[in-house]
Amino acid sequence: MIKFFRKIRYNLMSENKTGKYFKYAIGEIVLVVIGILIALQINNWNENRININLEKDVIAKLHIDFTQNKRTLEEFTIGNKTEMNANMELMKLIGASKEELLKHNLDSLFFMSLAANELAFADNTLKNIMQSDQLNLLKNEDISALLYKWNELSEIRKTRMNKLDDWANDKFIPYLISKISFKEMDAIGNLKWTGKSKVKPDYYPLFQEVELENYLDNSLWLHQQIVDRCEDTMILINEIINATKP
Repeated sequence: MIKFFRKIRYNLMSENKTGKYFKYAIGEIVLVVIGILIALQINNWNENRININLEKDVIAKLHIDFTQNKRTLEEFTIGNKTEMNANMELMKLIGASKEELLKHNLDSLFFMSLAANELAFADNTLKNIMQSDQLNLLKNEDISALLYKWNELSEIRKTRMNKLDDWANDKFIPYLISKISFKEMDAIGNLKWTGKSKVKPDYYPLFQEVELENYLDNSLWLHQQIVDRCEDTMILINEIINATKP
């Protein structure tokens, strides 16, 4: 094809048809430009098609992840409520008589109150699109806004959970070390090193201390903060699931 155009130019120049030659040259330039524009258009079309397929794939994976996250949060919420209920049962026994305390399995209540449930969401898809800067692939602005909101809420929720963990590990558990038998408490979890303690303290004096009531009260307050954030999280998860439906 190139040889063909060159031959035409040569014939026009050899015949001294300069005017026709310039017209031909301009026409050739126009054809080249049109060819380039067509090639660019085809390239853009291919890129758009690839991006559309990538967007569909990302949205489908997000839908799967957040459907799983909903089940994960439901299970965590059950565990968190179990901890709160155990704390409330212990609080009800503050100031109780020895006879009343003997009616309850205090080791079991302490064990459940310190269960420390973990919350781990499926977030590989979200991490990948954030780290690879693919969030711009999502043309749906509602989905993008929900994902940004998810990141913000995740940080708040982690802060609340860390506060509860720090409180339990740094304050509440050290307070209980000399007052209850961890060996008998952990026996509720069927751990290998647990069992009957030969030096188990009397729990009655513990339940006459206002300190225990205050420790339980603050634990419940921290748990309630987590409950509130989990309720916000569940609302957001449902919004993301609806927004990413196939």
